Amino acid sequence: MLASLSRAPLFARIVAAAFAAVCLAPCASAADPVPATPAAKKKPPAGSSTAAPAKKKPAAPAKKPAPPAPPPPPPPVELIGYVVMPPGTFRAGPPAGQYDDHGMRAPAPRFESQPVQGISSIKPGESPGAWWALSDNGFGNKWNSFDYRLCIYLFDVEPRTAAGTDSRTALQAVIELSDPAKFFPWRLAEEDTPERFLTGADADPESLVAMPDDTFWVGDEQGPWLLHFSVDGELLDKPVELPDNIRSAVHPLVIAGGAEARTARSRGFEALDLAGDNKTLVGILEGPVNGDPPRQTRVYRFDSNTSKWLPGTLIYELDADSTSVTDMSRIDANRFVVMERDDLAGDAAKSKRVYAIDLDKAVPGKPLAKKLVIDLLAIGNAKGLAGNVAPGAYFRFPYLTPESIQVLDRKHVIVVNDNNYPSTGGRGPNITDATEWLWLELANPL
Repeated sequence: MLASLSRAPLFARIVAAAFAAVCLAPCASAADPVPATPAAKKKPPAGSSTAAPAKKKPAAPAKKPAPPAPPPPPPPVELIGYVVMPPGTFRAGPPAGQYDDHGMRAPAPRFESQPVQGISSIKPGESPGAWWALSDNGFGNKWNSFDYRLCIYLFDVEPRTAAGTDSRTALQAVIELSDPAKFFPWRLAEEDTPERFLTGADADPESLVAMPDDTFWVGDEQGPWLLHFSVDGELLDKPVELPDNIRSAVHPLVIAGGAEARTARSRGFEALDLAGDNKTLVGILEGPVNGDPPRQTRVYRFDSNTSKWLPGTLIYELDADSTSVTDMSRIDANRFVVMERDDLAGDAAKSKRVYAIDLDKAVPGKPLAKKLVIDLLAIGNAKGLAGNVAPGAYFRFPYLTPESIQVLDRKHVIVVNDNNYPSTGGRGPNITDATEWLWLELANPL
């Protein structure tokens, strides 16, 4: 069990295809005609101009459709660092996991303390190897997470960089998120406690930004909201609502019947990062708003200095086999990488991809141009860091939810999955998903 340490001050941020099938129409066959019995030729009547009909040429056989060109090979990417954090990792705290998916309370909780799981976003910490990591909402939805306390972890992470070398993830500190000043306008699961700790029933944090002023901005899915926290995890202002009255199916007003849902339960701020001006938050919703074109999701920009949404919503379009945006990270200025996925895991996974976009090249009303930079199902393993991969075969990252990406420089990124503890399926149908951290080197700079 990993013990929770005292809250630590925040230090300055470290800069650190689809297959195609050829359809062949079956050739219809007909029985050979029975030859007619020859008859005596009759002369045409005098003056008749009737001529024998011209013989028709047989129709040319239908040409087989040419097969489409194969998809381009995935960009060369190499696994150069690897850490696996076991799923059964816990921290100090009250028991958790006593509610089912419908909010029904069991006689006893499943866990004696708080699981360290569900990493939904990462950001560099105070020194090399230190990483802030945002917890997900708990056990998958609002109703089963009343007793899971939301937090920001501080990990010390040392990857394996050569076959046989050791790696580690050590939990250094835990910042529990809370609302003692009562900015949240709706009743909380721990409403009657002085600290008013936030739980997975109150919010679903999915994206994290560590600001230059030593505060945190968190993107949420239940509102969806932007939430602003101090270094101690205390909410600094009321939740920031999306413009145009966009609310999810589990927004408190929607549940109470006072508003209409315009997004599904889990289609909020899955991706969030800071633009190069160090004040503009750029966020992408996980999926489309009701009524928007399928596979097109909205890109919002928020001025953190004035607390106002900037005009001009942009558009990000998912691949045909993708269902969700999961995270983003700034390359430089207004260029970002965006990670998207399908709803499949294990051998069935098809779409776990990372694209580069440039907001400065946005065309009003058109989806942002995007360039494939990483296929997470086609990672080189020349160093042999990932076991059980045949020599020359790709290492695959087939978890349902790869949810964290951080650009280190133009040739290196880190990717982490949300293991949705205690879910299974990523590395096998009966294997509880671990949390894997991947250090990737790109042959083609971002």
